[in-house]
Amino acid sequence: MIQLRNIIKTYENKGQSIEALKELSFDFKKREITGIIGYSGAGKSTLLRCINLLEVPSSGEVIIDGVTLNDLDSKELRETRKKIGMVFQHFNLMRSRTVAKNIAYPLKGSGLSKKEINERVDELLSLVGLEDKKDNYPSQLSGGQKQRVGIARALANRPNLILCDEATSALDPETTISILKLLKKINKDLGVTIVLITHQMEVIKEICDSVIVMEDGVVKEEGDIVDIFSRPKAPITKRFLSSIFNSNKIESYLENILVREDEKIIKLAYVGTSTEEAYISRISRDYKVDASILFGNIEIIKETPIGNLIIKLKGDDKNIFDSIEYLNKNKIYPEVLKDGRKII
Repeated sequence: MIQLRNIIKTYENKGQSIEALKELSFDFKKREITGIIGYSGAGKSTLLRCINLLEVPSSGEVIIDGVTLNDLDSKELRETRKKIGMVFQHFNLMRSRTVAKNIAYPLKGSGLSKKEINERVDELLSLVGLEDKKDNYPSQLSGGQKQRVGIARALANRPNLILCDEATSALDPETTISILKLLKKINKDLGVTIVLITHQMEVIKEICDSVIVMEDGVVKEEGDIVDIFSRPKAPITKRFLSSIFNSNKIESYLENILVREDEKIIKLAYVGTSTEEAYISRISRDYKVDASILFGNIEIIKETPIGNLIIKLKGDDKNIFDSIEYLNKNKIYPEVLKDGRKII
């Protein structure tokens, strides 16, 4: 378990104090993949580096498996960091060393024999699918291959935790997917806890169990990824999700739709088995409401279908209200986007 308690990080710049992190407290669950998302300047990189104390918090505590890292001396902290791997955006490989020697570098001074180090390197090369690149140099590798070397190096000391600093943002979409699949495999097969930062909601969707949304050094929203994707609350979360669910295009489309006094346009969010039921037909039949489907899509998040449906309801006010209540009770979450009787 990783616990952050009241983390504040302040920088001094030309006599001014800049608060990069503003009293953050939350827990990362063991053996899960947690994504931290935010725009540039949100404080996510600072937060990630505070976890292993590469950035020392101005105040607050970092607790890993019951040990408060702030209380450790430099030698104890070095030993603790051996169990925290780090994967970087720009790979940070040593150009003058072969792939094998890059991976072996963290094992320097580990007490392992040369044979044991070579065996460990071969094991990691097999894990990341680079057995044939052992004697190559970084300049001979593609971006995706370099990142696989970086991941193998991060695993050299058999860490319990891996921190990924924008690990896929320098890669093309196809390579990004392959790297995310590798991280997911490592998490599942080795039980390694992974914390990654990104500015891409697609990355969060593909790999994470939970997500933390940051803005201006503050956590705006956090929780299980299915809950966040199906019922986002913070405006910044909704902006990030617009790239997944095409919200911007929908809003432009809705601006041109005329809504009469007896009509409402409603967005429905539904999860899991709710996507399989004929609820729209049912409200039309049982509540005497005309329901027209304007837009709809489904995403699969953690093997769970999450859908968004934009519908226009026409009918008596009470019937529309009752139909919305019915949907709510069946875990279909309605949000009125346009109402013919009032401005939303």
